[in-house]
Amino acid sequence: MFRVAIVGRPNVGKSSLFNRIIGKRKAIVEDIPGVTRDRIVSTAEWRGVPFELVDTGGYLEGDDDKFAPYLRKQIEKELDLSDLFIFVVDGKEGLTQADRDVADILRKTEKPVIVAVNKIDNPQQEDRIYEFYELGFDKVFPVSSIQKYGVADLLDEVVSHIPDYEVEASQEEIEEKKEDRDVIKVAIVGKPNAGKSSLLNAILGEERAVVSNIPGTTRDVVDTLFEWNDHRFLFLDTAGLRKKSKVDYGIEFFSVGRTLDALKKADVVVHVIDAKEGATEQDTKIAHLIQKYSKPAVIVINKIDTLPQRKEVLNRVRNQVRERLYFLPYAPIVMTSAKQKKGIKQLLQEIIEVYNQAWKRVGTGQLNRAIQQIMSLRQPPAYRGKPLKIYYGTQLEGKPPCFLLFVNYPEGFKEHYVRFLENNLREILGFEKAPIKLIFRARESRY
Repeated sequence: MFRVAIVGRPNVGKSSLFNRIIGKRKAIVEDIPGVTRDRIVSTAEWRGVPFELVDTGGYLEGDDDKFAPYLRKQIEKELDLSDLFIFVVDGKEGLTQADRDVADILRKTEKPVIVAVNKIDNPQQEDRIYEFYELGFDKVFPVSSIQKYGVADLLDEVVSHIPDYEVEASQEEIEEKKEDRDVIKVAIVGKPNAGKSSLLNAILGEERAVVSNIPGTTRDVVDTLFEWNDHRFLFLDTAGLRKKSKVDYGIEFFSVGRTLDALKKADVVVHVIDAKEGATEQDTKIAHLIQKYSKPAVIVINKIDTLPQRKEVLNRVRNQVRERLYFLPYAPIVMTSAKQKKGIKQLLQEIIEVYNQAWKRVGTGQLNRAIQQIMSLRQPPAYRGKPLKIYYGTQLEGKPPCFLLFVNYPEGFKEHYVRFLENNLREILGFEKAPIKLIFRARESRY
């Protein structure tokens, strides 16, 4: 049976959490450090998934406690026996050197570790958890074993590590998860008559969407499933976004709203630009929407068959688009001819690459090494005569990639240095083709 050990320094609430999970007072709970002398093992269950739960004694250092060597021996045995560790820390007391020592021991096992920040009784206290990301583990949960707060989320994470757990989940939940990760939702956007429908037809290899030279032909969002090289795409061919002054109330007014909905729901946005016109003012506004919603994107310069096929001409168009849409530096540019079906394979490959980078996660240790490397290249400027510091960072859940950075003065990090951080993090961590977000949060240094 899958074995989960609760570990941590003395008096952080390990036994209380153990009792909460198993639903009975099997472990002794007292507010005296080191009460739990032996490992206690019980069978627990969550969402129909059984697992073995172990409560260990507090990890004591030194010889002040005559039981300390015995406790260390018991915990070290558990390091080999357990499949996953719930590392309990005290949210009221904050991060201690003893917590760091335990973290060093757990890290050497190379087994999954979930940090449970105990004694967090309500959402208002959740800010206390962030300093514990400094321990280097990605999964940190606020919990209160007394109030039951956050325990369900913690257990959801525990059972997600158990092999064949999804077999126990409902078929509907399994299908939803598969659908979310197996299908790449792609919104094709651009001003009217840029060749969006023609491009979709070239991808599909058939006349699926209506194509004409009359701006505004596509009035609705057409969802089209497509498979290529073992990848599944859901293409949302949308009505062109026209200038506000040219949009009448009625069908076209609602089609613009649907385009925006498609853009928000998409995993990747394909922004189609007419090669002959280059990036126009309207294209710039569309690109700003992509930036506003932090969407991974591929810029397509379509209709290159209408241009002289000379390298300098094509490069001039590419450079004009890149300069005009400078605020989307991460979006790769693909040149296509829907009419001649040129560049279609490259476009699909870029969509996949952009999607993969948008889902990518990096470890806390890797992120913080990258931050130190970047700061060694260029320190942030002083703020009110004091040096700016980044203590540590962690990647938050979800996409696009979002990094929470703990600093001394969040307001001191101005746009030019933030762009410097973003660009270098993309390069070092492999997010060259994905947008990333940086969130700065204050943290008082205790050291």
